[in-house]
Amino acid sequence: MGQPGEPAEPPPGLQAERTTLAWLRTALTFLVGALVLLRLVAHTRPGLAVGAACVLLPVAGLVGGLAVRRHHSGDREHEPRPLLDGTLPAGITLLAILVAGLGTLYVLAG
Repeated sequence: MGQPGEPAEPPPGLQAERTTLAWLRTALTFLVGALVLLRLVAHTRPGLAVGAACVLLPVAGLVGGLAVRRHHSGDREHEPRPLLDGTLPAGITLLAILVAGLGTLYVLAG
């Protein structure tokens, strides 16, 4: 702990590692959920499954890549700082909406 008025020292530990792993775990969870859902949809509507795969898989890959990029950008600087931008949370949100939309279509189209 520093003196009042001095900049805070970076906290020791693995916070950045845990955060990166959490983002990657979330992206992988959505990816696996999307793959299972695509397999279910492919039995009844193959065209919809192919179209959804063309959207879902690149978004999942993008989210994973953003998580890795965020981790590597944090390695260079050991000072606490806010997130670079909201791209990663927006990507996770987009992925969740796409998976939920496909699941809803699957349930409603039966």
